Amino acid sequence: MTGREEALFSPGRVTLGDMLDPALILDDPSLATLRGAWVAVDLGAIASNVRQLRAWLSPHTHLMAVVKADGYGHGSLAVARTAISSGADWIGVATVAEGIRLRQAGIRSPLLLLSLTQMGAYETAICNDLQLTVSSAAALRALSGLAGGLGRVARVHIKVDTGMTRVGASVEELPELLRLAQELDHLLLEGISSHLASAEDTADPATERQLSRFRDAVVGSPLPGGILRHVANSAATLYHPRAHWDMVRPGLMIYGVAPDLARSVPFPLEPAMSVHARIAQVREVPAGVRIGYGGRFTTPQATRLAVVPVGYADGLVRALSGKLEVLVGDQARPLVGTISMDQCVVDCGDVPVEVGQEIVLLGRQGQRQVTVERWAEAAGTIPYEIMCGLNRRLPKVFLR
Repeated sequence: MTGREEALFSPGRVTLGDMLDPALILDDPSLATLRGAWVAVDLGAIASNVRQLRAWLSPHTHLMAVVKADGYGHGSLAVARTAISSGADWIGVATVAEGIRLRQAGIRSPLLLLSLTQMGAYETAICNDLQLTVSSAAALRALSGLAGGLGRVARVHIKVDTGMTRVGASVEELPELLRLAQELDHLLLEGISSHLASAEDTADPATERQLSRFRDAVVGSPLPGGILRHVANSAATLYHPRAHWDMVRPGLMIYGVAPDLARSVPFPLEPAMSVHARIAQVREVPAGVRIGYGGRFTTPQATRLAVVPVGYADGLVRALSGKLEVLVGDQARPLVGTISMDQCVVDCGDVPVEVGQEIVLLGRQGQRQVTVERWAEAAGTIPYEIMCGLNRRLPKVFLR
């Protein structure tokens, strides 16, 4: 553990009374001591990523930090606070509950619900000053009526589908929705948005087609001044400058992960997440021993095994069984056998290890590094899913 980590890793005693109050144990670093495993989130890295991006963008382009899914597993509140202090002026989440948590914690920046919201949640969203993504006349009318009854204003962004064929009104529907949004009482049109299906693949002409459709839609529609036009995720922000419009919505990039490893990024990105654990048991075994559920690995020679208290319930997905190396004493050593719900096994070979020793499953130790891209490649998925899957059962230790 680094000195910076030790400064925040206070192994204070957690009492039963503390455990009965979820608000007291949320992201409490002392739980890492009890658990023997933790996710470390380097808020300094997130601050650097946001500052670098802010400096690279036009001064007139708004920067929304996307912190949905608990900040892609990094902790939405800590990430939101860090991003705002580092230059982001908007926050994006997916659900009303995510937005309320940030509002209750004191986040006052404009906060957009990027996904469609159930009508039953409209009142709660309005009362918590959450801006809503909408794509239908029915939604606009419902919001107008509810906001009027509350004596408030509903702030909305109309989403148009330009080719992803998911959420959004058709381009043909857009003029009528814009008219309604400006005519109905108790509504304030804040933005018009779309989402790109394959912005990270610069060889795919679909992105340029989507951008052209969006341009034609907004240029062909009368929009009042100050309306924010926004389409760009991390990949579009980096690789498609004409997608910037008035605001960009990076997620992956602020956590230090490039959308495409094959392409350079015009400024340095620092990965913010790492996963650590302490060895729970060390076993010396001879050749010919089967390991774990199903006995899918048999030791080819005498070796030293370390049992580690992290499993697929923590986000170490079962698909990584037999496909991943972790860092033990600055050496890359393989996970062997089937990853179970709460534990995994590392073949340490002749590397000296002991109970309580820290290993790194994701991140850096010495000169070696295990990246989230490596996890994703080995599991046959994407970095987003890996990070979001490192759930709240692993305590978070925030490095500032």
